[in-house]
Order: sequence, then C-alpha cells, then structure tokens
Amino acid sequence: MLDTYHMNIEEADPYAAVTVAGAHIKHVQVSGTNRGAPGADHFDWPRFFAALATTGYSGAICIESFTAQNETIATAASIWRPLAPSQDALARDGLSYLRPVIRRIDAAHLTPRRRGA
Repeated sequence: MLDTYHMNIEEADPYAAVTVAGAHIKHVQVSGTNRGAPGADHFDWPRFFAALATTGYSGAICIESFTAQNETIATAASIWRPLAPSQDALARDGLSYLRPVIRRIDAAHLTPRRRGA
C-alpha cells in the first residue's frame, strides 16, 4: 500500500519509493502533506503519478480525508485545525486537483485510465 502522507514524512525520496514498490503496489491512498486536500500542499503530484504510471498500477486511488469535527479521529491523527469545511469538501477539492493531473500523466504514459479519475 502506498500512503502519500506517510511517504512524505518517512521516505527520503517518495517518488523513488514508488518505483521500488513497483509491482507490489495493491492500494494507493493519497492525502496532502498536511493531511488536507492533495494539491493544496507542497507534494509534487505530477511526479508521484508519473512514477506510479511506470509501475503499471491501474487500481483505485483513494483520497484519505480527515476532519476536526470527528473528535476520535482528530485526536488519533493529531488534527488540531480545520483542514476543510467537511470531509466531503476535502475529497471534492482533492479530486478537482488530481483528475487533470492523472489524465495528463496517463496520456503521457499511455496507461489505462484509473477508475473514477
């Protein structure tokens, strides 16, 4: 499983880690580097998806969304400020940013389009 939030803090080169994981990737979970929406952070999303495209992965890409309104999750994930008005808004914002990025990468790498992208 790839988890971009944790890759950002645990991998020296998260993009190289995608390539190393290669054919072993079974699930991809994305979140901004601040646990917010992808695209509203400093992660190089085009570079990430270009690396992912080289692996042949064609499964789902899931946006992991958190909200400070759920006290149990907020405490467990150390969320102390609003990341978005709601989990749904975070997911919508992330999808709005990621869809065109993924489409450009897919077109450049001629890979099958991912479900829901």
